[in-house]
Amino acid sequence: MATVLLYNIKKEKAAKLKMLCRSFFMEAKDVEKADYGKTLSFLLGESDDPHSESGADFDDEMLYLADVNPSFLGVFLDQLKRKKLTVALKAVKTETNAGFSSYRLRDELCAEREAMSQGKTAH
Repeated sequence: MATVLLYNIKKEKAAKLKMLCRSFFMEAKDVEKADYGKTLSFLLGESDDPHSESGADFDDEMLYLADVNPSFLGVFLDQLKRKKLTVALKAVKTETNAGFSSYRLRDELCAEREAMSQGKTAH
């Protein structure tokens, strides 16, 4: 089943996001700050390794979409925009980022956003 991890989303907005996820047959899970150091694959229940790394807490809103059917992804993102459920930091699960902690994912997304704003590439 497709899963969306939610970070720092306020209660009312999270409820709307979760309702939208359900309409796409996706599970939505809130991630607590105490779990930010664990790998994304662990948070998704795909790994048994509870290893945790340290990092600087963050308050940015962020979505991590895992195992979303590619044909639904664009429609889902359009619905987010249409319903004014904007979240600046969004990522789709890849083989590489599944091993990231939430801290690292957030850092990578911020670096990409900064690079794009300057007309550069992040990598």
